[in-house]
Amino acid sequence: MHQRRSAWEDTITKMIKLGATGSDDEFEAVLNYLSKNFAPETPAPLNINKATLIDLETTLAMRRSQARAVIAYREQHGDFHSLADLRNVPGLDLEKLETQKSHIVF
Repeated sequence: MHQRRSAWEDTITKMIKLGATGSDDEFEAVLNYLSKNFAPETPAPLNINKATLIDLETTLAMRRSQARAVIAYREQHGDFHSLADLRNVPGLDLEKLETQKSHIVF
């Protein structure tokens, strides 16, 4: 799991509520370790022609219905060759997709 520092703070707070014990210094050391070694990762570009439903949802932040539409269109019409090809997919949020274009490869 990779999270921002604030999310790791929330995770540690939950652990303490569930009974984890330690000093403030120990919890701070754990927080520093997790924040440094398990920070959010920048996702690698996603090959839109090989992407699974989950890949599309998580990497490109698509709704499930949009991810299904991309896969259905791809199966019916073949591989996408450019961002312009994705404009033909019904129900796709093109503005949002435009913001994700640096994460898409063909």
